Amino acid sequence: MLKASPAALLLVLIGLGAGVSVFLSQKPAPKPAPVAVTPSRKDPLELPKAQPSESPEEQEDLRAQIKLLEGQVEYLQGQVGTLQEENTQLLQKLGTLGMKGVPKMEPVVVDEDPPDYVGMGIELMKFRKLQALPIPTTGVTQPEVERAILTWLRQQQPDDEGPRFGLALTALGWIDKPVDPLPLRAALWARQLGGWYDEESGTLLVTEENPIPGKPAPDRPMAIAFGQLLRQYGSTLFPKERTEPLTTDERLARESLLAGDAGLTRFLFSLQNPEAAPKSDLPAEDPDHPLNEVPMPVFLKELALFPFRPGFEFAQTLHSAGEFGQLNAAYSRPPRDCAEIIEAERYLDNSALPSTRPQFASTRVAESTPYWDDSLGRFAIFNALRTYNSDEDAGQAARGWQSDRLLAYAAPDHPRDHAAWQTQWLTPAQAGAFFKAMRNCLLQRYDVEPTQDSAEEMALTAGGRSILLLRNRQGQGVLLVDAATAEFAKALRSTLDAVSKTAP
Repeated sequence: MLKASPAALLLVLIGLGAGVSVFLSQKPAPKPAPVAVTPSRKDPLELPKAQPSESPEEQEDLRAQIKLLEGQVEYLQGQVGTLQEENTQLLQKLGTLGMKGVPKMEPVVVDEDPPDYVGMGIELMKFRKLQALPIPTTGVTQPEVERAILTWLRQQQPDDEGPRFGLALTALGWIDKPVDPLPLRAALWARQLGGWYDEESGTLLVTEENPIPGKPAPDRPMAIAFGQLLRQYGSTLFPKERTEPLTTDERLARESLLAGDAGLTRFLFSLQNPEAAPKSDLPAEDPDHPLNEVPMPVFLKELALFPFRPGFEFAQTLHSAGEFGQLNAAYSRPPRDCAEIIEAERYLDNSALPSTRPQFASTRVAESTPYWDDSLGRFAIFNALRTYNSDEDAGQAARGWQSDRLLAYAAPDHPRDHAAWQTQWLTPAQAGAFFKAMRNCLLQRYDVEPTQDSAEEMALTAGGRSILLLRNRQGQGVLLVDAATAEFAKALRSTLDAVSKTAP
């Protein structure tokens, strides 16, 4: 004997219930009055005679049959609801197929109108043309999403990389005091995304809280799209086994590909499904916006949000060039730096050579070795320059970026450590534009006049700091030194600028 599946039985019961409902909603048509008809010669059949009206007994029997059918409809509607609950459970269990380490799911308690995260995930995957099983999804609180994101960030930057990055940026003067940026970034992303894919359990965690009136609700389609792409390409973009750690510039570029792809998928999907479009009553600039609840230095906040803004435009450009196939191919050759995100044409230009970090004969200075060695990239430069320059001037000054290298050294018994930032530019003219904009930043930040100033070099002494801005590397480089002592500033210049006439 054949046994019908729950899904098939659900369809049958829904159809039967609908059919009965239609039958009950139709009133019996009034019987026509008898009409005298003369049969045609071509049709020898005679019309049937009109039937007399039903008797009271027959009418009572008809009402009893209708009442019985109403009871059956009510029963079928209950069965349909039960099968819908079972169908939701089956979709959730389907999401666990092939997932290692995922415990057997308990029956789902279905609310009056539960959000169908798995169903939305299936639709998004079909739209994005990803061949993968749906992710089992669970609703959690925002702090739980923050913890999941922070766990992932700590895997990307293990040990004390986060705090050391904060120390280096403080030494350079782009943030006021040392902070660990990773918890702040996790809090910001939890509000930006509204969810996260937990690799260890293979589960998509989605913020499920009652939204505060007047504030944006969690962007669940964005969270689902980002989670699916992170599961699909996370190990490719952020491999656990690397010979060298990713620089800040490289990491931001790869995050931009991921976030931009997710944002574009959500946007295009929302155009065809308006109900999935994010609903926000507040602009991001509003002080009461959730993103502004995170007490994060402006410089770090701009870096954390970069993947979602220019990343979206980068994904749009790639999609225009070759639809989702072009985006899929980008994960095989991720963007190298933020400059390729800002100008996607640089990424699509196969003849462009990758930039190389500025080299030094030695980074050991006065018996000290740097605790931070990094490349910040074009967007970080623009973000720094716009603090004391217009956006237009900052953008023009950062446009000719080719490469950069930031070194930070410990300065015991001083509020800020020593920092040196060597930048390399495509042409001497572009190096000059950066020198001018950076000079303007330093003079306004320290509110002093330079002790030595020219188009090639500027020296400052202010606030217990010794600052030097120097054109080098055959006119295509600019070295910024911000040291806690004059002696270390002199040693930094002597060591790092020793190859300025020969090294690229």
